[in-house]
Amino acid sequence: MVRTGDAREFSLDKQTIQELCGPASFMRGEAYLRAGQVVSVKKEPGESGYRAVVKGTNGNRYGVEIASHNSGEIAASCECSAYAPLAYCKHIAAVLLKLSDDAEGQESDEDEAITEKDAHLTKQVIFLYDRVLSRQAANSEPEEYEDDLMDATPLEVEYACKIMKSFSNKPMFAVSLKIGLSRMYIVQKIKDFLKNVDSGTSMSFAKHFSYDPSEHVFKEHDEQFIRLLIEAMRAEELYKDLFHSFSSYSYREERMLVIPPAIWEKIMPLLERVNISFEDKHAGIHRMELMDGKLPIAAQLNKAGSQGYQLEIEGLKHSTFMDNYGVAVVGGLLFKADPEQLKRITDLKKMFHYEKSTRLLITSDQIEPFIDRVVRGLKQFVNVEISPQIADRIVNPPLNARLYLEFEDDRLLARLEYVYGDIVITPLPQRAMKNARDDVILMRDLDRENRIMALIERASFKFNGKDVYLDQEDDLYDFLYGILPQLGDDVEVLATDSVKTVMRTVAYEPKARLDVDVGTNWLEVSFDMEGMEEQEIQHLLRNLVEKKKYYRLPSGQFLSLEQESFREINRLFDELDLKKPDMSGNRIQMPAVRGFQLMDQFGKRSSGIALGKTLRKLWDNLRNPDNLDFDIPSGLEPVLRDYQKYGFQWLKTLSHYRLGGILADDMGLGKTIQSIAYILSGKNSAEEEGVEPSPVLIVSPASLIYNWERECHKFAPELRTVVAAGDRQERSELMSDMKDADVWITSYPLLRRDIEWYEKQQFRTLFLDEAQAIKNHASLTSNAVRRLRAGQRFALTGTPIENSLDELWSIFDAIFPGLFSGKKSFSELSRDKVARIVRPFILRRLKSEVLKELPDKIESVQPSELTTEQKQLYLAYLEKLQSDIVKDLAEEGGFQRNRMKILAGLTRLRQLCCHPALFLEGYEGTSGKLEQLLEIIEECQGSSKRMLIFSQFTSMLGIIRQELESRELPYFYLDGSTPADQRLAMCDEFNGGAKDIFLISLKAGGTGLNLTGADTVVLFDLWWNPAVEQQAADRAHRIGQKKVVQVIKLVAQGTIEEKMLELQQRKKDLIDEVIQSGETALSTLSEDDIRELLEIKRG
Repeated sequence: MVRTGDAREFSLDKQTIQELCGPASFMRGEAYLRAGQVVSVKKEPGESGYRAVVKGTNGNRYGVEIASHNSGEIAASCECSAYAPLAYCKHIAAVLLKLSDDAEGQESDEDEAITEKDAHLTKQVIFLYDRVLSRQAANSEPEEYEDDLMDATPLEVEYACKIMKSFSNKPMFAVSLKIGLSRMYIVQKIKDFLKNVDSGTSMSFAKHFSYDPSEHVFKEHDEQFIRLLIEAMRAEELYKDLFHSFSSYSYREERMLVIPPAIWEKIMPLLERVNISFEDKHAGIHRMELMDGKLPIAAQLNKAGSQGYQLEIEGLKHSTFMDNYGVAVVGGLLFKADPEQLKRITDLKKMFHYEKSTRLLITSDQIEPFIDRVVRGLKQFVNVEISPQIADRIVNPPLNARLYLEFEDDRLLARLEYVYGDIVITPLPQRAMKNARDDVILMRDLDRENRIMALIERASFKFNGKDVYLDQEDDLYDFLYGILPQLGDDVEVLATDSVKTVMRTVAYEPKARLDVDVGTNWLEVSFDMEGMEEQEIQHLLRNLVEKKKYYRLPSGQFLSLEQESFREINRLFDELDLKKPDMSGNRIQMPAVRGFQLMDQFGKRSSGIALGKTLRKLWDNLRNPDNLDFDIPSGLEPVLRDYQKYGFQWLKTLSHYRLGGILADDMGLGKTIQSIAYILSGKNSAEEEGVEPSPVLIVSPASLIYNWERECHKFAPELRTVVAAGDRQERSELMSDMKDADVWITSYPLLRRDIEWYEKQQFRTLFLDEAQAIKNHASLTSNAVRRLRAGQRFALTGTPIENSLDELWSIFDAIFPGLFSGKKSFSELSRDKVARIVRPFILRRLKSEVLKELPDKIESVQPSELTTEQKQLYLAYLEKLQSDIVKDLAEEGGFQRNRMKILAGLTRLRQLCCHPALFLEGYEGTSGKLEQLLEIIEECQGSSKRMLIFSQFTSMLGIIRQELESRELPYFYLDGSTPADQRLAMCDEFNGGAKDIFLISLKAGGTGLNLTGADTVVLFDLWWNPAVEQQAADRAHRIGQKKVVQVIKLVAQGTIEEKMLELQQRKKDLIDEVIQSGETALSTLSEDDIRELLEIKRG
């Protein structure tokens, strides 16, 4: 069938086609046409019609027919399923749009005369784009560029430069322009002109002249110069808010453009190659050129009266010094000069600003430093004349500096002399600071004098009006061993014998030995220095602890504790953070835990520090936990992977030395099974020794307690486990008789409630699962954990640090008291030192590190416990369902007749396991499985994991969405109502790194999606057919995935979901899907299966 519409021989415009097809089909038809989906259009021979083929998004091809009637109406039909007699589809819209475009293309306009104006405009447009291309090719193909511009006329350009003052009163160069052919025209607005040049557009100057880039060209060096002016203009626009000097002149004088110093550096080489003049207010206008050499400024040094001198400087006041440009302008001439010298002479000029002349009067006391400093400095770039009366008196003998040192009454006396020939100057003490001879002008070596005095002044010399001296021991050491060696060749030191004795370097080789007493668990550090008494060593060690730089020997000599031989000992003391109370003779004893931080720095050979055999063995075993080679329980030997065996050995090694630690493996690497192997090993060892071991206590989040029980039963069925859960009465009954338990499992909330009982028990080992639960040291949970008594303590967590280092301290304070001191001193430690201290006691492996050992997909089952209210509802509904099904099955053909009703009841049970609110209106309680999911999400967020969360029930996904939004966690959501194009867009965004959580319904996203950006898949509810679960996991585990994928199944403990899991294992392909309204019945679910799921026996 076809639908007809008005048209005139296919002369359809887009508006008419939109009216015929409707907005939605029209828009999609446009998209099809642009994408080239209209494969072919053929006119029917002898008929007013067309046949076309259009390719759909799924790859199928659809035939479209278009017919035109004499009345002007058209008829159209399509093979697609969306076509209806009263609605044109997108394929018809695409063909009509194609025909409309073709018809427009075939229309021929009448010949139209092209005027000269039109040709000129077109030429400008061509040049506009050709200019951009020419610029790109200018460097690589200059000849081709020149050929393109052969027909253009070269322009003449004249530049004028002058000095303008900025707002900060700094002199700056500014440039103006004239351009033209035979006649030159002033560029009135230089920035507008430069913008036109830059964009390749024309600009009118006068009636008979316009700049036209299609007809005019700049000469090579003018082109370079103007490009630099454009760069200067851009700099002005960029910085005009910060540097008003760049923008101010464009308003006051639009002909001028200020050139910033950075651009001036590039302009200087072009000054000789372009037509540029310089305007000076004193010398007028002349060609601009840069000169080298001394400035034409004259300075004359003469006598002034009988006692004084004068310096007269000519040409200073009418000169401009531009230190930011490195240019001086003198008499209209430009000179290149050193910016530092220019800055100095600029400051000199400022000093004469309010003076009538540039004459400087100098006293006789000032003449020597004046000649040495000022005259010598000026001579470097101006002409300086010294009158013969002065020059003949100048002498320049070498400096011989002498420092005299002697002891007097425990004081070190010092005297410093500067000797220039027969002239002696005594600055220390200040007896003679100047030249005593009036007949000569002494050129002193002031640089060397200042260098000497700067070092002397660093010493804490005192002056009593007569002597300069040091009388404090610390000051003596600093001067003799710190400052005096730095004087080097500048000073000749003349010391008395008593001073030489004290200055003599004393060489001792300190030796330290570290060892550990395993019996007492003490670290011992002993010291020895050959040739020194034990008591003397003790005093020296105290100085080291007190961070003193030296030790004063009985002979009066200083033993420097900063020398190389003491460096390692000092480093050792710093690491141990030793205090005076730690000292005992020449030995230091402290808890062994304080020595573990030394492993990295002193574990290898270290000069002056020897390690005892016991300590070397201890450190080696901690570095290589498999050294001791503890026997792995036989049942777990084939199950454990290599890295898990290493983790088991690490736990056993720490336990062997009575140490605690954190197993911080990445989520999914098997922290639980490594712990179970350790627990079982301890039980086996105790049985071999004939000892009844104390039980092991495992504390975990409430959602994981049954997972621990399940894993223990699975991997170590010989372990007797007790889950201390339920109400108070149930727990009390369990606690009254715990003698038969090997493993006691409880949750953090229940531990807090029952802590008075727990703190009285003695446990062999304590395991804290998800130990970030005690990261807050002040919390009730953390306090309860610290009250427990256990021989060994271990923490299990993939995120030992979530927000701050304080969390790590809190965990270690619970599992390894004494490793760190108080929280205050811990907070003062550097991160590097904290890392060294904890390194032996944290074992962390990432999936990427053990990837070769891991399967590319890890599947695990995590049981959860129903909440009390949830359990009551579940048991009540289960009892009613069992009763109803017993009656249904008792009927003749009861199972087949009531199959749909039975399966609907099973679905209700499953919904109760997920969340009772799925079919009970007004339910305000929570769900154990939901709480467990939120804990997994929190852990994944802390470990930078990215998640897919699947549920068959979209209403369950809605509840999860509310929880995520309340926690302000961003997520993607996809169900059956999500349009196909949005699905692909969301997948691309997720794989690109946007958001870390994707909620997906099974029906909508179980197949066809590529979500390799995820590395964790959570199956919130089980499906009857494991193949469906496999498809969901394969959204992440597919080609392109570079990470190990963790697949987690959440199973409600003691419910139909456990039975489903068992049934899955026995019948892998038993059932296709859970039945919901609108779905087909499950023909493969037998009556025996139903009875097993609901625990109904045959009558």
